[in-house]
Amino acid sequence: MSGVYRHTAAEGRAAIHFRTLVGALVVREFKGQYRRSLLGPAWAFIQPLAYMVIFIFLRGVLDISSEGAPYALFTFCALVPWTFFSNAITRCAPSIYANGAILKKISIAREVFPVAAVFTSLLDLAIASVILTGMMIWYAVPLSIHMLWLPVLITLTGLLALGFGLAAAAIGTFKRDVMFAIPFAMQFWLLATPVMYPASQVPERWRAFYDLNPMVGLIDAFRAVLIRAEAPDLTSLGASVALTALVWALAWPLFRSVSNYFADVL
Repeated sequence: MSGVYRHTAAEGRAAIHFRTLVGALVVREFKGQYRRSLLGPAWAFIQPLAYMVIFIFLRGVLDISSEGAPYALFTFCALVPWTFFSNAITRCAPSIYANGAILKKISIAREVFPVAAVFTSLLDLAIASVILTGMMIWYAVPLSIHMLWLPVLITLTGLLALGFGLAAAAIGTFKRDVMFAIPFAMQFWLLATPVMYPASQVPERWRAFYDLNPMVGLIDAFRAVLIRAEAPDLTSLGASVALTALVWALAWPLFRSVSNYFADVL
């Protein structure tokens, strides 16, 4: 029995150590990314705001529905979680390579670096959410009980980003092309996600293929709870959860299988 207690205590200490490392890395990364920046953390909401302005101009020449909501709010409430997702993956890709000096000096769980990258992006999400809250007040969007879904949706988005991020970090450590390809790929992924437009405008013949994008259900869920004051479509959200599980089923074994070789190539 004492062996069980010792094992449990060791696991507890490891969990605390992991959490402490993540916290330290998040603080370092967050401070470092805005060092010598004139606007500092304001860049966390400038990016989605810039996309929103571009989409507003595009709407002037394209037939894009906003499902009855103000278009600025319609796009921004999708851009905030999308930017979190996109930035998290982009940060995960070089996270092992960028911390190579640490990996060579001490024995540390490799997963800590992609996890810290996701949590750093979560801080940016929190900053951008202040602007989103201001927009919702401006457009007199009422509070809804369905907003209690937000922590669940943010967690699911973070888990999806971390799943892809683990794969990107695993491959990117050996093939640096991944770090150049991901920002480019995220631009295409944005267009394939209902951020600028509603999913309802996608032709029915393409929906089966389109719904393989796990961000489709998540973005629609954010809009549902924030501006439509309704619960997420559980079928669509369930598909996103299933796809997230599939991503993890592929990414986690990949990351673990190559993680012991990271120090050899850094």
